Amino acid sequence: MTILFDIKHVAHINFFNVVIARLVEENHEVLISYIERGKLPKIIKKEFPGISSYSIGRHQGTTFSILYEANVLKFFKARKLIKHKNIDIMLGVDAFVTGLACKISSIPNIQFYDDPERKVNLKLEQLTSDALFYPEITDFSGTTVQTYRALKEWAYLSPAYFEPNEDSLKEWGVKAGNYIFVREVDTGSLNYKDQKAGVVASVADQFPAGKKVLLSLENKDTIDEYPPDWILLQEPLQDIHSLMYYASAVVSSGDSMAREGAMLGVPSFYIGFRDMAANRFIQKEGLFFVIPPELFGEKMSNLESLCKDQEVYRQRLFEQWIDVSELIYNQLFATIKSKQ
Repeated sequence: MTILFDIKHVAHINFFNVVIARLVEENHEVLISYIERGKLPKIIKKEFPGISSYSIGRHQGTTFSILYEANVLKFFKARKLIKHKNIDIMLGVDAFVTGLACKISSIPNIQFYDDPERKVNLKLEQLTSDALFYPEITDFSGTTVQTYRALKEWAYLSPAYFEPNEDSLKEWGVKAGNYIFVREVDTGSLNYKDQKAGVVASVADQFPAGKKVLLSLENKDTIDEYPPDWILLQEPLQDIHSLMYYASAVVSSGDSMAREGAMLGVPSFYIGFRDMAANRFIQKEGLFFVIPPELFGEKMSNLESLCKDQEVYRQRLFEQWIDVSELIYNQLFATIKSKQ
């Protein structure tokens, strides 16, 4: 069977990683389509060295690039790829453009997403997918959305798949529990175009003294805005989630990495602007904190009181949430069977 995975963002690599590895082991032909966006092509080549991957569009941050190169051009390139490679099924995250190309070519496709606030995208996903899955983050009654109890990041952060490696800290000269992991997103992307740039940089003077800071900076041209003693990480990293796991806190202006930190059992501070159902879902578990920049220092000063027993916390999630990677794998074959 020939299976196409459509990748739009680095987080989607992680989402499908477990399933892709399993399918390759079973000798299925796996292909990857992607858009040229930042370091995404480089990371795909690194993560999947034995898998054929194909550029079907670009995302350069401009309105023209977002509308034309990442959508219109992508549609036509996706159609060509699907036709020439005899694709049996496609899987993607918010993949309605490639999904439409599949529909026109009578190829089944499964889509996943976690952002019901983007109602236009939700409608397009419903129209172009054969099966559409969201976490149980809001009321989807009256729609064709199928839901599952977990968040999409759990597909790779569940204890079933992720085991932290403390040796990953040696390269960066930090010790477990004695540093803070920071992520600053680039506000040039569509998701963050209305967010103030450099929001973490604006509160850098409020970080606790005595703790090192590992900085994952999407736009490295802005490095001069951050304290000179912060340690700049160079992506792609071998084991970024171990660096997050052993941190005393995660601070992020992007929502996805803040959720990852909380799922890893680390107090995680989201100081971005997006009000998301997925964030409210993880917030109930007690380690995800939505903090406006003006209150960041006060909350950070009480960091020790926010910590929980990391393994007990993750075991509780493991028992209460489903195995997302198993869901993806099973749904793939169920959809194929239903179309035969």
